[in-house]
Amino acid sequence: MENLDKTTTIIIGKRSNLSSALSKRLYTADLLSSESLLKSLFQLDKYNGNKINVVFNNFQPSTQLKSFENPPLYVDMSISLTVRVLKYLIDSSVKINKIIYTSSSSVYGDSSITDEESQPCPVSIPSSLKHLNEQFLEQICCQYKLNLTIARVFNMYGGNDEFSIIRKIHDCYLSKKVLSIFNNGESVRDFIHINNVVDIYEKLLIDPSVSINILNIGSGKGQSLSNILKILSKNGYCVSTSNTYSKEIPLSKANIVKLSNIIDVDSFIDVNEYLLNKLNSVK
Repeated sequence: MENLDKTTTIIIGKRSNLSSALSKRLYTADLLSSESLLKSLFQLDKYNGNKINVVFNNFQPSTQLKSFENPPLYVDMSISLTVRVLKYLIDSSVKINKIIYTSSSSVYGDSSITDEESQPCPVSIPSSLKHLNEQFLEQICCQYKLNLTIARVFNMYGGNDEFSIIRKIHDCYLSKKVLSIFNNGESVRDFIHINNVVDIYEKLLIDPSVSINILNIGSGKGQSLSNILKILSKNGYCVSTSNTYSKEIPLSKANIVKLSNIIDVDSFIDVNEYLLNKLNSVK
């Protein structure tokens, strides 16, 4: 998609994999550090009088989601910063064109029903904080009549990913390490490549005809880890695994009815093809 929109997009969460990929695609984008903004919001004054988009990618780093050594900072990074930045911009003379909040499919909890109108039921601290952020933003944006899209991202991989199971499969094969899996890898998940996530965000930011409050960001296709590993094995890439039994939702797949109306989902990168291409490239 050719992006000629010169509206500056400020992206909160400088170290985020998605932030990095999105900033490379957009015509004009500024990456802002969450840590820096927590210390001072004055750096936002440079946008006074300008028309901007805001993408909130700030949250506890993916690799530290289960770390609660500093609970106040966890909450500050995940919620407080979002509200403080938005309120600061509203109280200034900035013209906010569009807001995207990067949420997560985890807000659906243990339910396999994932249409955007279904009731969220988060079951962990990170997913609860994501849902709380959604509610804060909905209330504020409704009050000030701001254009908000809550993007509920499913299992993203690719780019500078250091967290996803897809990256772990790749790394375990190359390093000949054992991959830890749960329930023999039988649970079905929806994997979406970061490039396709960026495609969707770009569409939301530059196409004024697209206005969606909540949007699932997924491929709409379910893949089990066991099937992915079988496909790799058939192509000569065998990954050793260590299994643990644990309670988890058996199926999590995005309902993409809304998404299909704004973008060609059939052109999305296939996770199996991606992995095979990555491994073939290092032969």
